[in-house]
Amino acid sequence: MSLRQVFFFICLIGLFSCSKEKSPEQTAESVKSSLTSGVTKTWALKKLFVNGTQSTLTPGQARYTKTYKADNTWLDSDGYAGTYTVPSPTLIIEITTNLPAGNRNDTYTIKSISVTSLEVEYTVSSTTYRLVFGL
Repeated sequence: MSLRQVFFFICLIGLFSCSKEKSPEQTAESVKSSLTSGVTKTWALKKLFVNGTQSTLTPGQARYTKTYKADNTWLDSDGYAGTYTVPSPTLIIEITTNLPAGNRNDTYTIKSISVTSLEVEYTVSSTTYRLVFGL
C-alpha cells in the first residue's frame, strides 16, 4: 500500500468517526435576533413563489423591502407599518396598524431564517405565497 493510499484511508476513518453535533434548536428570541440584528434590519425581496411556482418579480416587487426593529415594530417600502411578535421559532405575527379600514393581522410561517436570509410563507384564499428575502 502506498503512502498516498494510507493517508487517504486515515482521512476516511477520521471523516466517518467524527461525531456530528446537532445545531442547537432556534428559539423565538434567537429568531427575533436574526430578524433584527438586535436593532434594525431591512430585508429585500429576492424571490416570490405562488403555490410552489416561482414568479418573476415585477419592478415594484424587486424594490420591495421590509424592515424589522428590535422594539417589535416593522415597516415596508409600500408605506405600511405596524407591530410584530415572534411567538415561536416558526411564526411571525404582524399587525398592520396604518390601514384605512383598521388593523389587520397576518401570520407568517418561517420556513428558514439566518443572519442573511429570511424565507416566510402565508396563505390567503387558498393561494400560498412564499417570500424569500435577503440583505
